[in-house]
Parts: sequence; C-alpha cells; structure tokens
Amino acid sequence: MQKKKSKNDSKNKTWLKLDNAANIYPSLISRNFTPNFRVSLSLSEPVNPEILQKATENCLPRFENFSSTLKKGLFWHYLEHNDNVPVVEYDSHFPMRPLISKYNNGFHFRVCYYENRIALEVMHVITDGTGATYFLCTLVAEYLRLTGKKIPYSGPGIIDLKAKPSPEEMEDSFRKYTRFKARRTRKETSAYHIKGTKLPHGEVGIITGRVPVAAVKEKAKQFNATITEYLTAVLVWSLYLHQKEHSKKEVAIKVTIPINLRNHYPSKTLRNFSLFINPGIEPKYGDWDFDEIVSDVQHFLRLNNKEKFLNANMSANLGDEINPFIRAVPLFLKTPVLHMYFVSGEDKYSSTISNLGEFKMPEEMKPYIERADFILGRPYIMPTNCAVASFNGIMSISFGRSIKETDCEREFFRTLIKMGIPVKIESNQ
Repeated sequence: MQKKKSKNDSKNKTWLKLDNAANIYPSLISRNFTPNFRVSLSLSEPVNPEILQKATENCLPRFENFSSTLKKGLFWHYLEHNDNVPVVEYDSHFPMRPLISKYNNGFHFRVCYYENRIALEVMHVITDGTGATYFLCTLVAEYLRLTGKKIPYSGPGIIDLKAKPSPEEMEDSFRKYTRFKARRTRKETSAYHIKGTKLPHGEVGIITGRVPVAAVKEKAKQFNATITEYLTAVLVWSLYLHQKEHSKKEVAIKVTIPINLRNHYPSKTLRNFSLFINPGIEPKYGDWDFDEIVSDVQHFLRLNNKEKFLNANMSANLGDEINPFIRAVPLFLKTPVLHMYFVSGEDKYSSTISNLGEFKMPEEMKPYIERADFILGRPYIMPTNCAVASFNGIMSISFGRSIKETDCEREFFRTLIKMGIPVKIESNQ
C-alpha cells in the first residue's frame, strides 16, 4: 500500500543531516542486522489494525525524522523526506527483525500490533528512546481519539498534532550545545564478554522481569542509590559472578549507560541527544562484594554525569565529524572505518542498561493503558543488553540477547529475588 507521488515530489524533497550520534549507525546496516530498539504500550482492549493504520498516517506529518528515508551522499549519509505510507504490521514472535527500508516502504521504523499491544520499532538513525516514546504516546493518543475516547491534543509525553512542527524538534542539539573548550579522551580498556551459542540471524532472545517500582526504589534507597545506579550494580554483579564461574581471565566488567542530555540542556529535539558512560569494576584488583559495586557505580555515575564532563565528551565526538580532513573523505571510505570504530567501541563494555523511567502521558490516557515496555535490539557484539521502563507502579526489565544461554539474566533476577523484590518472569522462548 503506497501513497501516490506527484510529478513534483522529487523536486520538493526536504532533507536532514544526520545528527552526530546517528552518523555511525548506517555503517552497521545489513540484511541480517539493523540497530533497532522497541517501545510498546499495552491497551485495556484489543487493537483495531484499521484504526491504528489511520492513526499512524495522521501522526507521521508531525514527525519529520520519522517521515524520512536514509540516503547516501558523497561524504555522509542523510535523511530525505519519504512520500510513501508506512503499513502497520501484525507483530512477530521474534520482535525487532532487521528494518530493511526497501521492504518497509523506505521507512526506518515499523508499527506493530498484537492483541492489545501497540509497538514501535525504530532505528537509531532517526531518534533515541525519548523521541521514540514521544512518537508512540502521540500515536496511541491519536488511536484512542479515533476510537471515541476524549484525549487532549497536548499534555505530558505527547506532541500536539494540531500545532505546526517547531524547528527545535528537528535540531541537531549536539551542534547547538557543544562548546569545544575541552575534549575528554575516549581511551578505555577492553571489557569482559559472555560467550555462548549464537541465535539464528534475525532472532532476539527476550526475557522480561516485571517488578514493583516501589520495591526497587526502597531497596535502592537502602544503598543510598538511585534506581538506575542500583540496577546497574545488579547487572555488574551478575556479570562478575558469571566471569568467576566461566572464565579463567579477570577482565574489566563495564556496563554502558545512555545519558539523556535533555536533562542537562533545554533541548526539545526529537532526534538523538544522548551520550554513553561506562561504569564498572576491575576484578583483577581483588574480590568484590555487592556493596562495593554499588558504591563504585554510584560514584562513577555522579562524577561523570555532569554537564561539564558530558560537554567535553560531546566536543570529542563532534570534533571528529567537523574535522575538515575527515569531512573530505568520501563516504565509501568512511563507512568501513565507522564500522570498525563501532565494533571497537562495543569491545569496551560488557553490556548495556538503558532506563527510560516512567512513561509520561496525559492523565486522560492512563485508564486505557495497562503496561509499558522497552526492549533494545539484538546486540551487535555484546551477547546481552538490558532495557527498563515503568508505568503505573510496575517496572519492566527486559533483556535482549543474541545467544541461547541465559546465565547472566537468571543471576540478575535471582539477585533481585534474594533482596526481597518479587519478580514475574516472561520470555519469548
């Protein structure tokens, strides 16, 4: 199903430069892999696919980055406006299949439904977790309106479909806020990686633990930690125990955490605006207990998650992009270098944990929503990653993995249970 194009469409195409964070992701795209992630909301009633299709079409003009397709330029990739119509799909047993644009009407996202669930899968070339949640919540709000529910057009977590797009929503906030006064080094040691039996291409093994937010918050408070600090420590602890049992080498264990830069700058962008920092431990220094790990993670995050340090990181990243010598290198030569750079970056940490926090939406929507979920796509080098989202007092902690073995995930949830946090486990296998 495709929208007809006028003869003047090709002349009136608008385009966007990729933001600094997005530039590396096209180098990873292949038939077997695309850098996807998923956010979803489960409703209190079954989804009507025809109404969902209409809601998707109504939302798309308001999100310029979503209504685009990736193109190759002479020196960099860029996004060009896509006149086609995205077609909603019945959800797959294995979510986050590669998002190949030529099989998806040129789009780099898909909207899926299954029973009462609406899911958005999106490539990192167009947005990050914050931008994706705005699109999903706006889509669900429009869907509910079309089913006769009285949902406001403006409010927390949604974009007003009646308002004109703001230029700030499509800005590259990296370029806007980077000062270039100092650059932090990106040199790091390699990290421990779990070994295992690879799942077939296109499959992602998913295990989700559903836990009460209040129980996690209370346990984190006992360690004087935030929820993210506490959960990161649990993941580091699980990887540490895995290394002690399965590896003779003592290698650094590090977990990378995306930092939402909108918490440090007044950005309204719906594109990527995140940086990563990598807390962890060095097992070769000696034996570690959980309290020590929480303390180290906490101090590392509180030191490095500061605007001054993050801006120095931004300066290092953006400095490479605007370097005149690098800019002059043709894209066909840049692409393999960017691919190697990404692989070498993933070698520096053992896993990822990303916490979207509480899903925000107007109060009028909440009675029609049962749960929220967030899942990172199949890891490229790392065997497992972790994504966290909360709604209505329940937290979903979802692991996505590229191997069959689930030792690390079992240890993670076992640790929560030992600490008195009830966990309900779900899996797609």
